[in-house]
Amino acid sequence: MKYSDYGTTTDESIVTQINEDYDATLGKFLAENRTKLNIGEISVSTFFESTSFVYEARTEVETIVGLDLLQINELNDL
Repeated sequence: MKYSDYGTTTDESIVTQINEDYDATLGKFLAENRTKLNIGEISVSTFFESTSFVYEARTEVETIVGLDLLQINELNDL
């Protein structure tokens, strides 16, 4: 992985681990406190009082070759 404002990797296990960590921390907090967050009883900043940061990973691909996906070239093909 290369450090920058964002990271890049071709190792899917790293992406998976980052997202599992997110789900176990901020994701869990958001799920458990959805109602309190919606009514303004607490805010997301409450989570960050004890946790300084959380990573989240997104995947981006340059090509769909080998992914067993169909490429849609025309909106009417849907």
